Amino acid sequence: MKAAVLYETGGPEIFKLEEVPVPKPGPTQLLMKVAGAGMCGHDQADRMGLTQVEKPVILGHEVSGTIVEIGNQVRDFKVGDRIAVKQFPTCGRCVYCRSGEDTYCVQRRQRGINHGGYAEYMAVEDECATVVPDNVDLIGASVIACAAGTCWRALTSFGKVQKGEDVVITGSGGGLGIHALQLAKALGGRAIAVTSSPDKVEGLKDVGADEVVLAQGDYYKNIMEVTGGKGADVVIDNVGAPTFLNCFRGLARHGRYVFTGQVSRDKMEIYPAFIFGKECIITGSATTRMAEFLACMDLAAQGKLKPVYQKYTLTNIAKAYDDMDHRRIFGRGILVP
Repeated sequence: MKAAVLYETGGPEIFKLEEVPVPKPGPTQLLMKVAGAGMCGHDQADRMGLTQVEKPVILGHEVSGTIVEIGNQVRDFKVGDRIAVKQFPTCGRCVYCRSGEDTYCVQRRQRGINHGGYAEYMAVEDECATVVPDNVDLIGASVIACAAGTCWRALTSFGKVQKGEDVVITGSGGGLGIHALQLAKALGGRAIAVTSSPDKVEGLKDVGADEVVLAQGDYYKNIMEVTGGKGADVVIDNVGAPTFLNCFRGLARHGRYVFTGQVSRDKMEIYPAFIFGKECIITGSATTRMAEFLACMDLAAQGKLKPVYQKYTLTNIAKAYDDMDHRRIFGRGILVP
C-alpha cells in the first residue's frame, strides 16, 4: 500500500511516499481502508520537531474508512462497516474507561496517540472506533473525534456554555475553530469568530458566526463592542500566546477562558491581579473522551455539525502541509489516499 512516511523532521516536503506492507489486524483490531485522514496541529508539530515521536512513523490519528478485516476477538463490528476513530487507544476495561474518563486509561498513557492514517490502510483497536451513520459524510467523519470532540469537551465540561452566552473562538477558520463555532451554536451560544485572515470572514459568516472579529491591532475593543460592552462569557482559545492578551481583555467578569491549542512556543505573562480582578477561570481542555466523540457524531447525524474541510490526495501531501503552514486551509485539511 502507499503511505507517507516521516523519517526526520522538517518542512512540508519531508514526507516520503513509499510502498509499505498492509497492516495485519491483531485479535482486537479492525483493518480499515482509509477514506480520509485529518491533518491535525499535533501532526504538524510532530513533523516540525516541536514534539517527540519515534521515527520512522506514518502519522495520522484523525481517520475514517471502511472495515475490510477484523480480528478474531472483535464482536461489535463487521466487514463493510463505515467507521471513524478517536485519537488514542484505550482498553475499555480499567476503572477510568468504565467511569467514562478514558483519557486517563493506562493503555493510552503507555501507547500514546494513534498513528497510521496517512496510508491506504490502517489497523486500529476496536475500542477506538464507532460506526458512522449513513447520512454523515465518511471523509468528513475523520475529523469528528479530534477537531470537533476536543471543542465539544472544551465548551461543555470546562466552558460550561449556557444558552444566550457570548462565546469567542480564536483560530476560527481552522480545523478546531470552525467546528467549535458550530458547536457553540448547537449549545445555544452566540458565536463570535476571531480570525487573522480577512479572506475567511465571509466563509465564517456562512458557517454561522454571529459576529466576526479580525485579529488586528487592539481587537479586544471589537470584542467588547459586539458583546455590548460586557465582554465574552467564554473564550475558546485554539491559538495561545498570539491571541491571549486581546481575548483575555475581552473576557467578561466571571468569564471562563479555555485553552485548546498552542501554535508557537511563546510564553505568556499576566499579572494575577487581572485574574482575580475579573474573578475569572483560566483552564485548558486537551483531548476527547469517547463520550464527546459519540455526542459529536450524533450532532453530525442530526445536521447540527457539518465537518468543514479541504481535500488533498496523499500524493499531494507536501502541498497540503504548505497550505496548512501558511493558514490557507479553511477548516481542516484531509488527506484522501
